Amino acid sequence: MTRRLALLGCGAIAQRFYLPALVRRRNDFDDILLIDPGERALAAACGVIGGKPFRDCSDVVGEITYAIIAAPNKLHASLAHEALARGAHILIEKPFVVWPEEGESLVRAAARAKRILAVNQSRRFMPYAKDLRRRIAAAEFGDFKSATHNEGQKLSWPFESGAAFHRTAQRTGVIMDLGVHVVDFYQFILNPKWTFVSATHDGFQGPEGLAEISLMADGAPIAIRLSRYQKQENIARLEFDRAVIRIDLDGLNTYTIAEKGGAVKRITVSPAMASYEALADDVLMNFLAAAQGMRDALCPGSASIPVIQILDSIYKSAQRYPSAVGAV
Repeated sequence: MTRRLALLGCGAIAQRFYLPALVRRRNDFDDILLIDPGERALAAACGVIGGKPFRDCSDVVGEITYAIIAAPNKLHASLAHEALARGAHILIEKPFVVWPEEGESLVRAAARAKRILAVNQSRRFMPYAKDLRRRIAAAEFGDFKSATHNEGQKLSWPFESGAAFHRTAQRTGVIMDLGVHVVDFYQFILNPKWTFVSATHDGFQGPEGLAEISLMADGAPIAIRLSRYQKQENIARLEFDRAVIRIDLDGLNTYTIAEKGGAVKRITVSPAMASYEALADDVLMNFLAAAQGMRDALCPGSASIPVIQILDSIYKSAQRYPSAVGAV
């Protein structure tokens, strides 16, 4: 069987994350199909890897073995359905979908087709996230009590298209871009039932850049602050019955455990991961192994449904920031 991989979307995330990993695993594929309507993005991708360029998926003849969906968010669901119809196993860049109904439909379609539907929620692959999940599942810290999560940077991502910043763009701001990572992290380590409490953001005249969100995870409060305007504290503090966990969100491999009434321990997880981009190898290998029936996908589409549902509640119920609040 010919092993054909299609990369649908050749913009910034493809060029920084997926294409270098595909170069390192080029011998795993007979054909790599590069698909993007933009001439510049397509030319850039072809300059990185020996692939066959196409402007649209409909231009590709025959079946596809694997598909990576790295196009703008609003196209994820339709492109994934099209790739499923070609027989492909699917890896979708986050956010999985924009609307919960799209995600539910896509999960059902993949199940009917008996194809893997995986999501690149890359924080699940971070060494500290895996280690924390294992310790929490083993009840090392006791019951989860609360979390405070402050994260953000001045936005500098080299978007290929400016569509996500148009005043009419829907769900393309910091909540869907960064917040989907944050909520999925807690979904991964806690596997909670989510309850919406409150949310405030500044995006009612276009995509939001600042948001404050309050959720309950199995009845325990999680307070989240997100910003695209400037660097935040970038610290997560998780309180349990017997310990407080502190995570430097700019790192990949370490966190601290402050035992109540005891010492503070710095945990360094091995094998260490050198950079965010290095996660691409683990993401790609996990997806291919899942497609070949060798292991489970670390983030199947079904696991992303609760995340998209609570993000939907946040967008539907959020309030405006008072006009006096600045972009901080």
